[in-house]
Amino acid sequence: MRRSIRTLLTLAAATAATAVVVAAPAAASTDPDPQPLVAGPTVQSWGPHYSSNFRAKAEGTTRVHWNPSHTSNNVRVQGRLYDLDFRTLAQGGKCAFVQIRVHHIYQPNWKWDNGQSYKLCNAGTVKHFTSWNHNVDKVRIRVSQVGQYSDNVVRQGDWHQVNI
Repeated sequence: MRRSIRTLLTLAAATAATAVVVAAPAAASTDPDPQPLVAGPTVQSWGPHYSSNFRAKAEGTTRVHWNPSHTSNNVRVQGRLYDLDFRTLAQGGKCAFVQIRVHHIYQPNWKWDNGQSYKLCNAGTVKHFTSWNHNVDKVRIRVSQVGQYSDNVVRQGDWHQVNI
């Protein structure tokens, strides 16, 4: 007798739990004004990346804001550029240099557009930079060195890709 009552109570509890689980989505679907599911901006860190001789460094974040239909975006690349070359010009000292390239959403995979570049010629200091781009799905970053009075890029580091 006790076993049958215990079995009956367990079966009743399981049935009630199933009814609650099934009724919850039904109640949610009858909501007259459902709120759209919109995620906040996506933030991704990158770096530190160095020039080939480790005398220039850059690091930062990439923040992506998508529209509700997820067809276009605004991408903000923020970072810090460090000049780690303490040599004088006579000793061959160079400036820190960071280049940003972007790949737009509706472009062929091989086509990259030059974004912005930033230069810092003061050893031991930091330069903060921000680059805004629209409709981008990939970003590449390369740290190099350049001469103080020229744009001849030397000691190029590798391109590092940040996927959006």
